[in-house]
Amino acid sequence: MASAKSKTNDRETTLKTLARGIVGRVIWFRDCRPDTLDELVACAQVREFGKGECVARRDQPFDYIGFLIKGSLEASYTRAWGHRHLVGLLQPGDLIGLVPSMDGLGHVNDLWTRGASAVLLVPGGELRRLRNNDPLLVQAMERHLAFRCRLLFDRLIADPGLSVEARLCNLLQTLCTLYGLPRDGAIELDMKLSQSDLADWLGVSRQRINFVVKKLEADGVIQLRYFAVTISDPARLAELAKEPRAPGGET
Repeated sequence: MASAKSKTNDRETTLKTLARGIVGRVIWFRDCRPDTLDELVACAQVREFGKGECVARRDQPFDYIGFLIKGSLEASYTRAWGHRHLVGLLQPGDLIGLVPSMDGLGHVNDLWTRGASAVLLVPGGELRRLRNNDPLLVQAMERHLAFRCRLLFDRLIADPGLSVEARLCNLLQTLCTLYGLPRDGAIELDMKLSQSDLADWLGVSRQRINFVVKKLEADGVIQLRYFAVTISDPARLAELAKEPRAPGGET
């Protein structure tokens, strides 16, 4: 029994050490005082999840701010008739519960694990105490919220007048900004992404996305292999992201 408890404590210590390193690299949070980040991690709990588990439910109470420290999550919501709309994919270092931690209401979407994952959860009461003690923590949260609002606004104003191809290129550009790794003139996305994910993200059929992906691959713009996406020609992707819908129909 003592041995099992010791292993659990060792596991918690290992994950919190990992969490401290990740939190210290998160944009804007890394500008907070080191002792604030130390305390943020110390007062938090680490929760581990298996594949396909629910981390948060839309409109349900979620009085935490979380940092994904291992694995991947999908933010989505499912319509009453079963249609799944993918809102986003979260990678290590991404925040969870930013909005409810600020307004006290329910979580804004469902969060599901895409594989074994670990999340650092800071209780709302502790977060509010730390915010009162460090204005830089308040600024970090505000800037993250503003950043998300700008991403959402860019997607909202871009979508109506663009073809599916342009919308997909626009989405891939955003993902490059968040998760892109430069590789010899190309950009690899540091995340697993399938054609089904892209279809659900844009709200179109799998067949439509397959057609557009094949066209972009044939044109040398992207490569999609085994859930790995590479932007072979970032400049051309940027051009296609701005092209309006062709007269008389979709492209």
